[in-house]
This record gives sequence, C-alpha cells and structure tokens, in this order.
Amino acid sequence: MGRLCIFLCICIFPGIFSISLSQNVILHGNAPSYANSEIVFNKYSDWITKTEEEIGRCIVDDKGDFKIFMNLDRITFVFSHMGIYKAFLYLEPDKTYEIVLPEKTDKAPEDELNPYFAESRIQLGIVNVNTGEPNFVIRMFNDAYNPYYNKHIINFINKDDFSELDEDIERIEKPFSNSDISFFNNYRKYRYGLLKHLSYQQKARSVSDEYFRDKPVLFFNPAYMELFNQVYDKYFVFFGRTKKGGKIYDDINRLKSFSELKNTLYKDGVFSNDTIIELVIIKGIYDEFYDDNFSRSGLFNILDTLIANTKIKQLRLIAETVKSKITRLLSGYFPPEFELYDSDSNLVKLSDFRGKYVYLNFCTSQSYVCLSEFEVLKGIYDRHKDKLEIVTI
Repeated sequence: MGRLCIFLCICIFPGIFSISLSQNVILHGNAPSYANSEIVFNKYSDWITKTEEEIGRCIVDDKGDFKIFMNLDRITFVFSHMGIYKAFLYLEPDKTYEIVLPEKTDKAPEDELNPYFAESRIQLGIVNVNTGEPNFVIRMFNDAYNPYYNKHIINFINKDDFSELDEDIERIEKPFSNSDISFFNNYRKYRYGLLKHLSYQQKARSVSDEYFRDKPVLFFNPAYMELFNQVYDKYFVFFGRTKKGGKIYDDINRLKSFSELKNTLYKDGVFSNDTIIELVIIKGIYDEFYDDNFSRSGLFNILDTLIANTKIKQLRLIAETVKSKITRLLSGYFPPEFELYDSDSNLVKLSDFRGKYVYLNFCTSQSYVCLSEFEVLKGIYDRHKDKLEIVTI
C-alpha cells in the first residue's frame, strides 16, 4: 500500500455518529426565516475533547415548518450552529419539544474567514415550557448565578477577598433548594464549585477533595466536567513539581508505564478510585501531547494501555477519541478522509491521491498573499509532479 503524506492540513473533525432505529426525542416548530435551510443538532461525544457528534438534522420546508428526530438515553446538552448563534438546550429522553429559533442571521463574509469568530450562545425557547423542566430551572439558575460569578471574577482580578462567597452561594441556592431533578441538583453543586475554585486558586486540593474525591464521575453533566477541566488542567506538570510527583517524569518518559503512573498519582492522596484517576490521565495526555514536557511515545503507550485495560466503557470511548485527535496528523497514521467538489463539479477524495505526497493549500481568492503563492506552488509542482499533488481549497 502506497504512502500518503500530508505537509499541511487544516480540518474540521466531525466526530462519530451512530444511527438508531429508536428515535425517542422530537424537536419541532415553525421558523419562516429558515425556510428551505438545513438544521443540524449536535452533542459532545465527551467534555474533554468536545468532539461534536451529530444527533439529528432536517430540511425546513418552504413554510418554515421543521421536525427533527433523535435518540437520547439521558438528559443531554445539545446545540446547533445557526449563523452567528450557537443555540443550545437540554433534552430529556421520550419528550417532544416545540422550540423557538432565533431569527436567522448568517455570518458576514469576514466572520466566515475569521478563525477566532465566536458565536453568540443562546438558550432556545420552548413553547409552553413546564416550570419544573430542566431547561426552565437551569435558565432561571443561570440568570441568578451569573451576576455573582461576574462579581467574583472582578474580585479575583482585583485580588480582593472572597468573604461574601458563602453568603452569595446561599442567596443563589435558596429558590432552588427543593428541586428533585438530579441532573439540575448536580449542575448547581458544581457551578458553586466553580465559584469556590475561583476563590481558592492556591487551594485546588480543597476543591478536589470536596467535589471529586469519593464522588461519582458525572461524564455528561456540563458543570461537573467544566470544573473537572479547570481543577485538573495541566495536572501532570503541576503534580510533577511536588516532592511526591517528581517520579511522574520517569513513569512517562523512561518507563512508559500506565501502572507506574497510576501508582504515582495515587500517592498524591487526591484520588479515591480508578475511574477518576483514569479520567485525569486521559486529560493529562490530551493536555500534554503536543507540548514538550513529556515523551510523546510514553504518553501514547500509556494511552494505548489504558484503552486496553480500563473497565469503564465511557473512559475507553473518551480515550479512543483522544487517540484519534492526537494521531490524525502524525507520521505513520492515515489522515482524516474528506471529499469536496472541484471547480468542474467532480467529486475529489483525499484517498484519490494515495501513493503521492499531497500539499493542501487553504486560501481565499480575496487575499493577495494567497494569490501570490500560486506561482510559487506552480513552480514546485512542475518540478515534482511525478510524486506530488497540490490541492487548493
């Protein structure tokens, strides 16, 4: 089999989606401004890589009516990229929702070309929403929570004290304390953890003990995972600076040992079970793979061992997603397949060029710099066309 080598690749990784014959959630509504447009809803396959996984799509008819079917087995955060908006809501299994879409507003051409363009996050409205429904209570909670969060962000920036933190949490909590929605109760708990983490910047151990030690791992709760990602951000590096953690470099760089790494992390006294420690290892590998602190081969071997040995299905799925992310442009691995139509409407696939080196050139014809490169690329191609293909997108 011939080699396929990529010099330059900028790509969108759509994730992996599954098709189920059982579609137990329905979204429907009327949005005339979206007539004849396609609407696509996604979820995150996990909250470490935030790989987007499509779960439903439809074409809006010429009157603006739409209906989307999807399959969910738990309360799930879903979202859709709608022009300048990233519209989201929380869906429960076996429910039908009549939703209200924002007026369609496409991105401006300059926004399409701007890799740093940030969509405006909006929570979609639901017609005749039940006041005990997760979307309603989460929205009400966020409206109460956000002003206090912003207040303590300012305290942190100004290095003020956080003497009012506990009182502020009590004020936020009072209207919601009688909720019987487990997902929402955990959501609130870990949102308060974010506030405490903000105030305990030098006491991350306290937050870890309170919110993660001897606690169940909530893979699909956004508040849990957001706090997890903050508390254990670059954990390998910070733990490696401690007296107990210095051995972590030997475990990864020389021994390349999953079991030795786990044993060293257990000595920190932070972790109480394999599930949380393996999740921290996965995040650590994802954080560090393209930095220079640890051996890539060591991190890769540890990730492979974790995939083969973990007893938790969700950990294996996250680890496999991380593996896909970190290897897709490495030498020796096949690059992600994609296909596009050329200027003559012929469908061209990356695999069509197997056996040759491929230079992918991403440009816009509105850019003088890009246009000036064409002559350079033409010269390169003329000299090496027996081995090289240049594809301009």
